Amino acid sequence: MSQKLPIAIILPHGGLNLPPELTPCVALTPAQIFNEADAYVDEIFAYQDRVLHWLNFPFARGILDVNRPDDASMHHRLGDGAVKGQTSYGVPVFREGLAPNVETVNRLIAAYWRPWHEKLAAIVADTAVKLVVDCHSMAATGPAAYDDPYALRPRVSVSNLGNAQGEPRENWAHISAPPQAARFLGQRLGELLADVPDLAATSAPYALNQPYLGGWGMRLYGGSYKPWLMIELNRALYIGPQSSDSPIVPPDHALLTRLRERLWQAIEEVAELV
Repeated sequence: MSQKLPIAIILPHGGLNLPPELTPCVALTPAQIFNEADAYVDEIFAYQDRVLHWLNFPFARGILDVNRPDDASMHHRLGDGAVKGQTSYGVPVFREGLAPNVETVNRLIAAYWRPWHEKLAAIVADTAVKLVVDCHSMAATGPAAYDDPYALRPRVSVSNLGNAQGEPRENWAHISAPPQAARFLGQRLGELLADVPDLAATSAPYALNQPYLGGWGMRLYGGSYKPWLMIELNRALYIGPQSSDSPIVPPDHALLTRLRERLWQAIEEVAELV
C-alpha cells in the first residue's frame, strides 16, 4: 500500500505473554489465559502497513491490563485492575500466597503499564493522526464476573462512551467520537459481517456502547484530543462458545483474513467520514 491512512490502530488486549517476573506466581492455565485474551486480534487487525501507527500490548490481559486505571481505588469490579486479581470468570489469577504486594504492583505498572501509555500519548500528540481505532474482541456470552453475566452479546459493537445511539449519556457528557461516526461504523460492520456464520449464539447484528462503553485509554484521550472509536468483535464469529476452561481454539487463518478485509472496509469508510 503506497499511502497510509492517517489513523492509529491500538490493541490493548492482543497479547498472550506472561511477564517473566510473574511466571512462577500465576495460577492460570494456558487455556484460561487464552479465554481471557482478545484472541487473534493481532492477526485480524493486522494493518501495520496501512496506518500511521499500530500498537499491540504483548502481555496477557488476564494478568496485566493497560486498559484499566493504575489507581486501584478506581476499579469498579473485584480484581479487575491494571494488575489482575481474578479473571472475568472469577478465577484467582495468582497462586495462594503469591499475589503481588503493593510494591510489586507499582513496579509492574512502572515497567509495563506506563510505557504503553507513554506510547499512546505520543500517538495522540501526532498531528497527522485523525482517528484512533481501539480494537478488541469479546466472548459470545458475558463472563460470570462481568457486568452482563451469561447474556448473549451482539456480533459486533462500536463504542464512543455514549448511549445506545452514540449520543452523550445524561450522566457523562463526554463522548470520544461524533455520534454519526459511531452509528455509521456500527451499521457498516453489521452489514459487512452479515454473511459470516455464527459459531455460537449471538444477539443483535451490531450495537453501540453495549456491552462496553470503552476502556481507560479512550476515557483518557478520546474526544478531547482525537476522535476515538472502539470495535468489539464477537468471538462467536471465529472461535465459538467460550468459558473459563474451554480448550484453546487454533486460528482459522482463512476466516481471520476474511474478517480482516471486511473490518478494514468499514474502517476506511469511517476514516473518510471523520
